[in-house]
Amino acid sequence: MRSPLFKPTDEQRSALLERQERLLRPKTVLALLRAALPAESAPAAVTHSAVQSAHLDRFVLRVETRSDSGVERAYALKTYCDGFGERVWAFTQAIASRTPPDGDGRCLPIAYAGHEDVLVFPWVVGVLLSDVKDARTPALLRRAAGLTADLHRLDVVPEPRTTAQMLIEETRARRDRLRRHWLPAVDLVEPALAQLQEAADSLDPTEPAPVHGDLGAAQFLWTGSRLVMFDWDGFGYADPAYDVGHFLAQLDRVAIVDPALRAFAPEWITSFRDAHRAVLPSVSPRNVAFYRAMTLLWKVHTICRVQPTAWPTLVPQLILAAQAALQSGVLTNWAGPRGLHFGAELVPGAPS
Repeated sequence: MRSPLFKPTDEQRSALLERQERLLRPKTVLALLRAALPAESAPAAVTHSAVQSAHLDRFVLRVETRSDSGVERAYALKTYCDGFGERVWAFTQAIASRTPPDGDGRCLPIAYAGHEDVLVFPWVVGVLLSDVKDARTPALLRRAAGLTADLHRLDVVPEPRTTAQMLIEETRARRDRLRRHWLPAVDLVEPALAQLQEAADSLDPTEPAPVHGDLGAAQFLWTGSRLVMFDWDGFGYADPAYDVGHFLAQLDRVAIVDPALRAFAPEWITSFRDAHRAVLPSVSPRNVAFYRAMTLLWKVHTICRVQPTAWPTLVPQLILAAQAALQSGVLTNWAGPRGLHFGAELVPGAPS
C-alpha cells in the first residue's frame, strides 16, 4: 500500500512538470493515444486537453478526441512521477475480469503507456457520491458497500500484506508532521495514539483481501443510473475492515466539519456498514472500529492543513470520535464524555 505521505524528489517533481507540459500538446497526446489504444478506438484528432487535477507526485488530464467518423470520446490520462502507474496497471488488470454485480462497476484503465507512465481511463460523467446529500444517499451508500464487498471477495493478491502495525507507523508519521506547524494538536493526538497501539493487541485475526486503500464517498461517481468506484492509488492487500473503517470515518469527518449534516449521519453510517456486513459478515466489527479510529487520527493532519482557522475546534472532536470508536469496539478501557450518537456508535458532539 502506497503511503499517502509519499513526496517526490525535486528531480522527480521537475520531470513530472515537464511531462505535463509535453502531454498538453495535442500532437504528443494524440500519438500516445494512437499507440496505446486498440486500432478501432484510436482517435484521429485531439480536440481539447486540460489539467483536471495536479498533485506533487501525479496529475490527471482530461483529453477530448474525435475519430475519423466524427465520434467524440473523452479520456482521463493519469501519470505519476516515479513509475507507480505500472503497479496500478497490474492491480487493475488483475481485477478487470471480475465484473461487479447489479450493473454498478469500477472505472479501470483501458491502456497503459509505459514510456510516459500514463494510465488511460475512459472519462465517466457523473457526480461524486460525496456531493449527493439528499434522499438518494442511503440507497447509494448501500450500493457503494456492495461494490466494496465485491472487491474484498476477489481472490487477488496484489502485493505483500499491509499489517495493522504498519498502519500504526503511518499514523505516527502523520503525528510527526503535525509537529512542524501544529504543535498544540500533537498533545491532543498522543493519548489517542497510545490507545490505538494498545487496541492493536485486541484485534481479531483476519485473512487479508484486496483493498481500495483510500475509501470514501468521494471515490464513487453516480452517473444517474450506475455507481462507479474509481481512484486506485491507495490499493493494497490488508484486512478488509480497513476499507470499511476508513469509509465510516470519512462520514464521521463530514458530520463533524458540517454540523448541518449530523442529523443524517446515523442513517448514512448504518446504511454503508450494514450493507457491507450483509455480504461479508466475516469482517470483524472490532477491527472496523479500530480502523475507523485510526482514520480519524489521520484526518487530524488533513483538518489542520485545510482548516487553518477552525482546526482548534474541529480536532478535539476528531480525537473524541476516534476514542469513541475504540470504545465502541471494546478495544480499550477508555470512557470519555458522551455526545451525539451516529448510528449505533458514539461520536462526540461539539465541545461546550
